[in-house]
Amino acid sequence: MIKPPHARFVMAIACLIGLFASAYLLYTYVTGAPIRCGIVSGCELVRASRWAYTFGIPRPLLGLVFYAALFGLLVIRAAIAWKPRLLHRLTMLAAVIGFIESAFLFFVQWLDIKAFCLWCLISAVSATVIALLAPFDQSEKTDVVSTNQELKKYFIALLIFLPLAFLGFVALLLK
Repeated sequence: MIKPPHARFVMAIACLIGLFASAYLLYTYVTGAPIRCGIVSGCELVRASRWAYTFGIPRPLLGLVFYAALFGLLVIRAAIAWKPRLLHRLTMLAAVIGFIESAFLFFVQWLDIKAFCLWCLISAVSATVIALLAPFDQSEKTDVVSTNQELKKYFIALLIFLPLAFLGFVALLLK
């Protein structure tokens, strides 16, 4: 069985991956830059579809907000002992909403657009991983040592993620 701190850490990593995919897509949506789509090659069709925006808001912005908020929620849960049950329920709710949105967009790409966007699929896999690990998470009482270890893992993950994300962006923009 997966222990709750391990589940939360993998959920945090999935948030960072989804955050990168959403940030890259948002950049391309806002600037109109071509999307590096790899072997999938449906990214431009997805961006041109009626599903790319919700009430004039680019969908990647919604993904960016989702992943950043969920990552922040995981960090807050590790940092403070305030209302652990409420914060746990918010985490579960976010995991379900993210999965439903990603599944919906997957089926839209498959059945309506008939093309797939690599970055949307990466985001969907991230949301699916979060949803699959969410049941292993629990609202638990923790001691200072385990809380500090969990926070340290998140901090190290961010320290590794930020330069990799920067280099990834540069590589995608210079191609």
